[in-house]
Parts: sequence; C-alpha cells; structure tokens
Amino acid sequence: MLVCNFISRVLGFVYKIILVRLIGTAGIGITEMAGPMYSFALVAASLGIPMALSRQLSLEIGKRRWRNLARLQNTALALLVLLGTAAALVCGIFAPGLAARFGSAAGAEYLQTLAPAVLIVTVCSGFRAYFQSSKQIGVIGLSQNIEQLVRVAAGSLLVWLALPLGLTAAVKAVAWATVLGELCGLLFILRAYLKQRPQNSEPPNMSRAGIVMRLFAFGAPVTAQRLLMSGILMAQAILIPLALQRGGLSAAAATDAYGNFSGVAMSLIHLPGIFTATLATALLPSIAESNGDRARLNSRINQSLHITCVVALPFMLLFYEFAEELCRWLFKAPGAAASLRVLALAAVFIYAQSALTSILQGLGKLNALFVSLGASGLLFLAVIWQLTPRFALTGAALAELTFAAAACLIDFLFLRHFTSLSLDLPNIAAKPLLAAGLAALGAKTAEKLLSAAGSQPTDWQRFIVMSAAGGLLYLAALLLLGGLPRVFRRYLLPGRRP
Repeated sequence: MLVCNFISRVLGFVYKIILVRLIGTAGIGITEMAGPMYSFALVAASLGIPMALSRQLSLEIGKRRWRNLARLQNTALALLVLLGTAAALVCGIFAPGLAARFGSAAGAEYLQTLAPAVLIVTVCSGFRAYFQSSKQIGVIGLSQNIEQLVRVAAGSLLVWLALPLGLTAAVKAVAWATVLGELCGLLFILRAYLKQRPQNSEPPNMSRAGIVMRLFAFGAPVTAQRLLMSGILMAQAILIPLALQRGGLSAAAATDAYGNFSGVAMSLIHLPGIFTATLATALLPSIAESNGDRARLNSRINQSLHITCVVALPFMLLFYEFAEELCRWLFKAPGAAASLRVLALAAVFIYAQSALTSILQGLGKLNALFVSLGASGLLFLAVIWQLTPRFALTGAALAELTFAAAACLIDFLFLRHFTSLSLDLPNIAAKPLLAAGLAALGAKTAEKLLSAAGSQPTDWQRFIVMSAAGGLLYLAALLLLGGLPRVFRRYLLPGRRP
C-alpha cells in the first residue's frame, strides 16, 4: 500500500504541477473552490456506509463468522448504488447553482461535469471497504494507481486540447479526466472482487434489515462528521477569497491567491500523506480488531504516532527551509512560499490528525470526533476571518495551523479518556526531535562547507547538499538512538528482527 500510495501521490502531485502550468493559479483556484462542494456530495452519497462496512466486516472476520460476509457486502453495495445515483442527480441539478453563486460560472460547469463521478466513487468505496477489512490493501492501492494514471494522462491531453477554447473549457476538461479515471479504477477493483468475492455454504445469521440498521447506526455519526468536515472546507473556500477581498484584493486576484494557497502550498504540505494515508487506511481495521485488548491497542496507537512523528519532522524542515524554491521550481508560483513556510510548522499536527481520526473511528468513538471537529472547525473559520484580511495568505496558513493543532489536542484528550493510553514519549517525540535537530545542524554545516569550497552555490546545489546531508544524518541519528520505527527497521535492517 505504501508503494502504491507513493506512486499515486507522486502522480497526483505531478498532475497538479502540470495543471498549474497549463491553466495557472487562477484556473486551479476555480477547481479548488468548487472541490469542497464535490466532496460534500460524495460524503452525502455514501452516508458513512463504506466506513461502517469495513468495520463490520473486520469484526465478523475477527470473530471468524465467515457466513455473514457475502450478505454484508451485497447489502451495502445495493445501498451504495441507490444513494450514489440519487446524489449524482442532485449534484448535477442543484450544486452548479451554488457554485455559480459563491464561486464562478466556470466552477459551476466544472461541478456539473463531475456529477457522474459521484456515483462511480460511491460504488467503488464499497469494494474498497471489503479489501480494507480483509487487509488486502494492495488491491486498493493498485486501483488508485490506475485511476490516477488515467486521470493524469487524459487530463494533460484534454486540458492541452481545450486551452484554445478558453479557461472554462479547460476546467471542464479537468473534470472529464476525473470521471474517466474514477471509472477505470472502479472497473479494476470490480474485476478483483469478482475473482474472490466472499462465499459460504452456511446460511448467514444476520438479516438484511439488521445489516442496514447496523450500517446506518455506525454510518450516521461518520456521515455527520464528514459532512461537517466538508462544510468546513466549503466555508474555507468561500471565506478565504472573501477575506482577501476585505483586505483589498479584487475578486480575480483573490481567486488567484486562493489557487496559490490551496493548489500550491497545501498540495506540497500534503505530499507526505503518502505515508500517513497508508497508515490511516490500515489503522481502522487494526484498531477495531484490537479493541478490548488493552496492551495490543496501546502498542498500535504508540506505533502509529511514532511513525507519524518520524515521517513529519524531516518534511517540516525541508518545507520551511526551501519554501520559496519549491514553489518556484515546481509550480512557478513563488507567491505561495510565505504560506508554505507557516504550514510547515503545522506539518506534525496535520499528519497526526489523520492517524488520531482513524484510531477513534476504529474504536467507534464517532461522537467524540464530531465534537472535536466542530470545536476546532469553528476556531479555524474564526481565525481565517480575523487574520486573512490583515496577513493575506499567511493569515490563512496560521488558521490552518490553529485548526490542526486544536483538532490533535482534542482528539488526544478523548483518546486518553477512552483508552487510558500510556504514551511512549521517548520514541514518539524525544528521539525524533533530537534526530531532527542534529539533521538541521548538519545540513547547515554542509551548506557552510559548500560556500567555503568555492563560488556562491546555486539554489539547486544548496537543496541537494542540504537535503542529502540532513536526510542521512536524520536516519543515522534515529538508528543510533534506537528511535526508528519497527516497520522501517524491518526493511532497512533485513537481517535483524525488529
């Protein structure tokens, strides 16, 4: 899954670079402003059923009740087809009017073109839930790779062909590429499912009505949480441009600036999600299976937080030190550098939030997640409205930092309450922080040695030398301190048992 996630994220990142270079930050701003409305439709379509299905299947597998798997899966898929069809129709008819009111005419056409993808993604999520619960994560990863490959290839070609027709046509081409990619991903995972769909000669002991009640009982809080998150993102997409206009920018300039923030800076900061998304996907069934076994649960929570911190810290240093260069080299958008530098400070919280969310979902504590998200989301929107007019994109980034830190703190307090969690702070925090400090010091020393060796180094030379020196020192320090996560030691030191 890590390999597949890496390929998918890199492809998506390259695709974002291509789009920014083809349609500019103004075009990306349009898609980013309409995107939360599409996400809202997806959440409303699934009603939390895929998450509920994955957890219910994991519970049945953990108790070795194989007879119920096929009925669970088939009932959930039937529900998802019905809900996805209804949501796609609603999205196609009503959502464009909302996009036109708060965004632009181009955003409305983009959203209308995306409507068929709502049904496709909703049905696909049901198959992914099956493979997640049976821990066949690689199938999910491969379907995502195929979807992303098709999207990148089709999107690059279609946008290039549509550019002479104007920005609106180019934005619609982005939507068509998404629909085509999602369809190919669905066909792949459907083929994999048909080869090994659950079958049992014994009759199931769960009724279809009972299954529907269980799915909705778990799915309703998940849906409420995800709808709240989608609502917060929709409000962000509306409030940041409005706040920028309050600060003196025109509507067009505000859309362009939002493209810099959401399409460039946020894309960079979420790139390490290659690792954290894999972890979050694996955590839910793992935590669900361990619920009740305190020692096992405590171990898995500590491992997940340890991995998150070890992954986050080097990226935090990299984004902070080379914010301007990365935005300029990759996107030709140096205007996003200031916000990226602030977002780098939020990196640990952003990545930890996904792990903590999956842990609480695996424990079934969805009401706690709703409270956490509601409280941190209100704070987030308030900070956006107060700081963005004064500090522009830096204010929006400070709001993101506040949001992630507050959500992590509240999630952690709930986790301590529900599990009596005992944190392994030396491995989770102390050793990675010490290793990161040594890596930063070593990288700066390497930069000084490079400058002393001859002529003034270029930005590329600084980036390569400091990244290589810092990365190697970070890894070496973790190994010496014994702070490298077990799953990493398994592959870096194959001759030793972790």
